[in-house]
Amino acid sequence: MSIFNFRIPGLPMTVVAADGLNVQPVETDEFQIGVAETYDVIVEPKAEQAFPVVAESIDRSGQVVGTLAPWPGMRAEAPAMRKPVLLTMKDMGMDHGSMGAMDHGSMDHSTMVHAPSAPVDRSAMDHSKMDHAAMGHSSPAGGMSSEPDIPTSGENITRGPGVVNVAKAPVNRLDEPGHGLLDVPHRTLRYSQLRSLEINPDLRDPEREIELHLTSNMERYMWSFDGKRYSEVETPIIFHEGERLRLTMINDTMMPHPIHLHGMFFDLVNGGGDYKPRKHTIIVKPGEKLSVDI
Repeated sequence: MSIFNFRIPGLPMTVVAADGLNVQPVETDEFQIGVAETYDVIVEPKAEQAFPVVAESIDRSGQVVGTLAPWPGMRAEAPAMRKPVLLTMKDMGMDHGSMGAMDHGSMDHSTMVHAPSAPVDRSAMDHSKMDHAAMGHSSPAGGMSSEPDIPTSGENITRGPGVVNVAKAPVNRLDEPGHGLLDVPHRTLRYSQLRSLEINPDLRDPEREIELHLTSNMERYMWSFDGKRYSEVETPIIFHEGERLRLTMINDTMMPHPIHLHGMFFDLVNGGGDYKPRKHTIIVKPGEKLSVDI
């Protein structure tokens, strides 16, 4: 697993930096973190006791536990494993709220694949009233996300066995803490909460936009950008030196993906105005559409 849930049960954390750059302090009790991401946190124990430091795999199949303690030899008790959480229609990139009447017989279940460790929850669906067209499958534009000025067409995707689904109703999920953390009884960190401590050094509007789809055939474990495997890529994605570029990413898969830019930072478009958090890694959730300015 490349994404983990991090917490110190019984000990609040104050996040003061993300990916090595200072952010305005945010108090939380748990956060999700992907490979290449970093967070700096401050903790203030009020008692001389051992606290468990827990990193839990996102599918909750396992966890590693360390100890934060005032004295050598103390060891914290590991918390009980938490139950796995089901994926939802939103994780398929479908607009659950606008499905209306659905024709179950016309659905192509071959495209409704999911990770074996994260089963799909269809308990809330009325399978007798399903209308396939209402799910957005008949229109390439589908439902728009919170940034309707950026088209979500999927027209640039190379179709083939490596692409089994294109999100028809991707949404901005920056105000969600990540898979499995929506219903926990404590505070969870959201990307929407992050603000740079200093004003952003580049306040220009984007001059150009690139739409990039994260695509897959999960059953065959084939992963790609815009439907092209790395071995099939003939030309790079061009970033021009000195330009202000908006990169919009749409996750057409049912797994969250940490996306990392080597050697550069981006400003996460999260409503932070001139204080957008500057990061080099962002977890793009299933069915999500988000933007970063480079």
